[in-house]
Amino acid sequence: MDQLDALTQSQTPTQGTRGDFARLWREPRFDRMECLNARFQRHVYAPHTHETYVIGVITAGTELYRYRGVTHAASAGDVVLLNPEELHDGRPAGEGYAYRIFYPPVALIGQTLADALDRPALPSFGDTVLKDPELFQAIRALHRDLERPERDALHLESVALRAFTAAALRHGDLNARPRPLGREPVAVRRAREYLDAHLEGPVELADLAEAVGLSRFHLLRVFRAAVGTTPHGYLTDRRVGRAKEMLGGPLPLAEIAAACGFCDQAHLNRVFKARVGVAPGHYRRGSGTPSVQTAAH
Repeated sequence: MDQLDALTQSQTPTQGTRGDFARLWREPRFDRMECLNARFQRHVYAPHTHETYVIGVITAGTELYRYRGVTHAASAGDVVLLNPEELHDGRPAGEGYAYRIFYPPVALIGQTLADALDRPALPSFGDTVLKDPELFQAIRALHRDLERPERDALHLESVALRAFTAAALRHGDLNARPRPLGREPVAVRRAREYLDAHLEGPVELADLAEAVGLSRFHLLRVFRAAVGTTPHGYLTDRRVGRAKEMLGGPLPLAEIAAACGFCDQAHLNRVFKARVGVAPGHYRRGSGTPSVQTAAH
């Protein structure tokens, strides 16, 4: 029910004052974190607070808001960070603004940092408007990915962990850093074996980390250092490789997609073309295998 609730809300944007648009949904995977994708030309927020952190990006225009007694201007390309229980308002400047905002619960940020630092920690953000292009891209990419119909658990958890940890460690008041990277060849080998054995179904980052005996954050770092890509990137490449092998046979594309862990045929098409340069049907025709659209009975 929670998953259906999240997806339903993400498909029911509200149209308020002329020119305004807002879509709000909650993510069960991330402690029912609220997510907002909005464009405001006229809407003005009354002064208010949140029990959660506020982590977001301005994707167009400029928003003005009063925070800690000062009026701030956040413009396209800026990262916005607010602490819990801090009074603020919000209003459009000029032609308005568009933004993508996360409201991560305090417990979620605490769990994320405990995983990264091996100890409990919570950040307090001093600056509220920041120029950090890398963090901007990470937050925007995660927000967009959460709106996609293809919701890969391993990818979403990995991107969220990296984005929220980066925000806290770069811009919070924490005098702490993750433990040194080092080399973990046995853990990396076990991670690859685990991923190879789970090509056909969803993989949870927590399950993968438990299987190799590392924290989620440390696993992501050592895996990328050793393999050159993330666990999700490795898994996707292996799934595409299996799909290429199966395209030499008679199975319909929809069945190949399911057997290789893709949500559906459209998901297979998008990922396959991004990596191979042609769609699966084109690849099959090039291999000389007849195209089969329906399963034989």
